[in-house]
Amino acid sequence: MPPDAHHRYLTLPIDYADESSGRFRAFYVLSPKFNAKGPVVFFLTDGQMEMVSPGMDFSFFDEQLPGVSYVLIGHRGHSPTVFPEVYPNGKLDLRRAMNLYGSWQRVEDIERVRQDMVSARLLPPGGRIMIFGASGAGVLAQQYLDRHGEHVTRALLATTGAPDLARQQQWTFTRNFAELDPGDADTLSEIARRQNGPRPSLAYMLFQLGRQGQSGLAKLRMVIRAEQSHNPLPYAWYELYPSLNWELSRTLLGLPAADAAKVRMYELLGSDLQSGACSYGYDLPLYLWSAEILKNFLHQHAPLPNLQLDRSRFQGEVLVVSGKDDVVFSPAIGKAIASAYPSARFLLVRGGHRLELDHEYQRAVRRAFFLQGLQARETSSLLDSPPAEQGGEPQ
Repeated sequence: MPPDAHHRYLTLPIDYADESSGRFRAFYVLSPKFNAKGPVVFFLTDGQMEMVSPGMDFSFFDEQLPGVSYVLIGHRGHSPTVFPEVYPNGKLDLRRAMNLYGSWQRVEDIERVRQDMVSARLLPPGGRIMIFGASGAGVLAQQYLDRHGEHVTRALLATTGAPDLARQQQWTFTRNFAELDPGDADTLSEIARRQNGPRPSLAYMLFQLGRQGQSGLAKLRMVIRAEQSHNPLPYAWYELYPSLNWELSRTLLGLPAADAAKVRMYELLGSDLQSGACSYGYDLPLYLWSAEILKNFLHQHAPLPNLQLDRSRFQGEVLVVSGKDDVVFSPAIGKAIASAYPSARFLLVRGGHRLELDHEYQRAVRRAFFLQGLQARETSSLLDSPPAEQGGEPQ
């Protein structure tokens, strides 16, 4: 990735608590039609998926934010910035990994990128930005607002959660499947009893199918019915898909390249897993297979970061979007997040975790919010009239 007008490098501390401990070469990328004179969105990723790389494809990001200038930031712990410092003697040191790959270090990386853009005059006067974060990146966005919210005018948080708010409500971080479909949850409980316990492989498949939205939920229910009737064929068929294959995924997540992803998973799920939430069964499919992936973290009681956030201090605008059929995060936590910010709105829409329905509407909402704000007539009109059917309920 040669540096040019859209591809920039900068040198950052490995550990912000001890800047003398070393530095690494980081990078960020500006959108193809980036305009420094207009509003700029930091499109965040949180480390569970390697979406930003030197030779990346912009098509996914352009579709999410059409006509909006955005910034993508390379993630510490992902190629090409894997840290040898977390592998003393060739083995992963969990404490070092939790520190150096941790999200609070990542928050400071984001802020240093913003400062670099101010120096390079790549941001409007005042150096203020907007934030877009979905899923786990939505939690990272909330962390950035907690530390550096004075530099942000607007933040859009999509299909995301909040570990601290969930604990306050005595909820699990991720959605209980029984809330989404009580009937199928009962069937899965019967299957687990018959199998003398739930299988992580089946839990992984059900979770990944559920993340696909309505089409995936239809396949999920087909697998459940087949398991109920002792028919192994649907499970065997879907296991041929690499994205649904538990053994393949477990192998890939066991490689050093996945250590940063596991650190983030443990940050978000570790508290629930340590408390025994993984024993709930198929009601919490994410926890069943994550406990296997993160067993070293759990056995060694790797230190968890403090994710208690003060949202009341952020004075910018916040839009929180939840999917009615999201298997990962309940709309209830989306409402709680919106209620915690002084100037926020909550939007419930059709679809699942990936907001796979009503693409034109989704894009129009994001564009109107970022370019005009919550109070603009176009934005208000869109938020007040989401596509109906099983639908959205504006709040």
